[in-house]
Amino acid sequence: MENGTGRPDGGGLLTRAQIAEMAGVTRTAVTTWERREPDFPVPRRTGGRDYFYASEVLRWFDGRRVPPRRRTPEEDGTTTYGDRARRHGPAATAVRTGPETPVPARRSGRALLAPGPGEEPNPRDVAVVRELMGPLAENVGGADREVGYLSLLAALHFLRVTEADAWREVTRCADSGDGARSSSALLRLVGLRTDSALRSAGILPGMQDALSHLEPRRFQDLVTVVRLVGELGSRAFQLIVNEYEERTRLRSREFFTPLPVAHLMAALGHNARSSAPRSVYDPYFRGGELLGAAADVAAWARNRPGGCEEPPPRLMGQTPKRETLPLASMNLALRGVQCALRLRTAGRPWEEAWAGKPVDLVLTNPPFNMKDTLRETTRGGHWPYGPPPVGNDNLAYPQYALSVLAEGGRAAVVMPNKAGNSDNAAETAIRTAFVERGVVECVVALPDKLFSGTSVPVCVWLLRHPADAGNHVLFLDARDLGGMGRGGRRVLALDDVVAVLDAYLILRRGGAARPDDEVPETPETVPGVRVDRRTLRERGCSLNPIDHIPGRSAPDAGGAGTAAADPWAKIEELLERSRELDECTAGLRAASAAAPSGRESLCEVALEDLCDIQTGASHALLAPKDRTPHGTVPVVFPRHLRDGRVCDPGEERVPEELARRLARYRLRPDDIVCVRAGTMGAPSLVRWDQEGWLMSSNLIRLRCREDTGVLSAYLLLVLSRASAVDWVKDRAAATAAPFITKAALGRQKVLLPPLSVQQETAERLALLEERSLAHRELAEEITRARGRLLERLTGTPLPHDLLPHDPRLTTRSDRAGDSERNLLP
Repeated sequence: MENGTGRPDGGGLLTRAQIAEMAGVTRTAVTTWERREPDFPVPRRTGGRDYFYASEVLRWFDGRRVPPRRRTPEEDGTTTYGDRARRHGPAATAVRTGPETPVPARRSGRALLAPGPGEEPNPRDVAVVRELMGPLAENVGGADREVGYLSLLAALHFLRVTEADAWREVTRCADSGDGARSSSALLRLVGLRTDSALRSAGILPGMQDALSHLEPRRFQDLVTVVRLVGELGSRAFQLIVNEYEERTRLRSREFFTPLPVAHLMAALGHNARSSAPRSVYDPYFRGGELLGAAADVAAWARNRPGGCEEPPPRLMGQTPKRETLPLASMNLALRGVQCALRLRTAGRPWEEAWAGKPVDLVLTNPPFNMKDTLRETTRGGHWPYGPPPVGNDNLAYPQYALSVLAEGGRAAVVMPNKAGNSDNAAETAIRTAFVERGVVECVVALPDKLFSGTSVPVCVWLLRHPADAGNHVLFLDARDLGGMGRGGRRVLALDDVVAVLDAYLILRRGGAARPDDEVPETPETVPGVRVDRRTLRERGCSLNPIDHIPGRSAPDAGGAGTAAADPWAKIEELLERSRELDECTAGLRAASAAAPSGRESLCEVALEDLCDIQTGASHALLAPKDRTPHGTVPVVFPRHLRDGRVCDPGEERVPEELARRLARYRLRPDDIVCVRAGTMGAPSLVRWDQEGWLMSSNLIRLRCREDTGVLSAYLLLVLSRASAVDWVKDRAAATAAPFITKAALGRQKVLLPPLSVQQETAERLALLEERSLAHRELAEEITRARGRLLERLTGTPLPHDLLPHDPRLTTRSDRAGDSERNLLP
């Protein structure tokens, strides 16, 4: 990866035919070079085609002289293929200078499309985006809504804002088409035009392939999507991503970093340095949020009163997720910045040497608990702070971040809380090395429920280059910040971000003379403490803030929106919800008692007559060696069947290519999945967002036939009854090890009422389940409020895990200005 051009390899992308034309050779000659020359550039494959970065090809050409028999009259013995490529060829211009990426206009050095600090979204944009994420998402996205529909919205918005001619072409196609063929033509046009813009910026295209999987039910639905995107303002991209993520509940490897968290990380890194960072790198860039936040922070610093005219930082990143590469590229292009984003097709970042110059700032939100790629028994590679355990990569990413830093550089890394104080021997050794070498500057504990894919609370570790080692670590506890948004997610406000920055700057100015266990005068909402190396050793080199920050007393009651009032507000909200569900289900008992038994309309049917039954892929087809954290298709095992639902298998995944070969074992929405071997329990139902997941060999799938008059949700309820589960256990116990065969399961009999009765029964029981859940949440919230009340009445701080993690809705006014802070007013 080149560090100086602002692009992963400079210039645009080339096919083999274009390389041949540049070099003045045949297409076969290029293939021969590729086969025989070990240093020939490696292609990047996307959309079924191979592409080469123009600058990589040019560098290779520069080292290869044209042989005498291939020279033209104007060439001599010193002429290289690079010289020839610069004179002629379809990509000569791109090779010399690189095509200009279409970017928004700028005003006063700030990209017009970059969001300002605390800027509220346009209410009209909010309403339009919610309409786009309503029924249209399913009608247009179909089974591929999880990836394809977001790609469609992002591509349309990108074209509308940056490619006026392409957008006019898209709207003309939408106005003139009709029917399924027109849907395909319109999607193909959007993909082609977006890929063309990405290719010209030296970014691997992939939008046409992503959109090809969409199956709009009606052409008019697709036209409506185009019309609504045309009504959005130019700064609506983040709204689209946020609403999409909230609706789809992405998994841990796929969810995006909330923009306030990204801005907090970028601002911490910016303020920790003595000068503005000139280069920023993210080794796992997801949707480009952290790189975008770095660009935002740099723009805010330039445009604040007294800000200096520093050039925008170079933005670099890589990812193993092909589908997020164009998304991140569009995200950054809409901010008016150039970036160097690369697709990493194999291995972890630390498995290859860093080819660029050291960077000033690393920002990353890596996936947690990733397993070692090769499933080794010991770690290989160079680990100056100690080899991470084979079980996960949590402490590999911080070491990698430190390895690419320049002197004076900083790295902000999202880490799971348990990485800070786990008992694992290898992780303890690494933390000890971090402490002894003074590379940890600050650890900020964040609230839980910030991310869509997990409710697990996390920390941000702020690391510094070893040349800037210090004797203290700053710990900040921001767990009580943020307000609860829609969908049960916590959202940080601008005031929350500023509060953390204020606390960090105050602690940093405290100096080494301050007693270690004294809490300096930090903002009331963000307690913090400076801990020296000696104290850290005594506490096992823990890097978890809750092990260092003294207990906190409860805030004063009475103020609207204070932390003490929040539990009661939450209780009132849950009470109201519980009352509504109580009323909805109040008549169920009477209705069920008054309803006729309906036994005369029941029919007894064997499962084999209702469903297509399929066992999971055998070990020969799906071996343990085939599973890799870098795969894209989850593999479901018996342990992932819980409470009638299929849980996220985490890092148990296989590549898409293998999954395609095992198509018969892939799941569809409303499939019923049962345990085939092992501990038998109730089956689970596959959701729409689990389309395409694979079954392991220890599972068996029931897929209801459309003509049999059975509803999947009802059949799941019947098969989950204790008598039905016991029936399966009895048949499975007849073998040496618990095992149910396809034939035996197919003979299980079920009683079926008419379809209308099945539907009503499933709906009523689902309503009762929702009521049960609401009451459980209410009981948990009352318990937390009880702890908070006890703390207030006795004046005795309780452990943080006994206190409620509830929203704090405050407005911090009259905050003292800080001359050190150069962003976020």
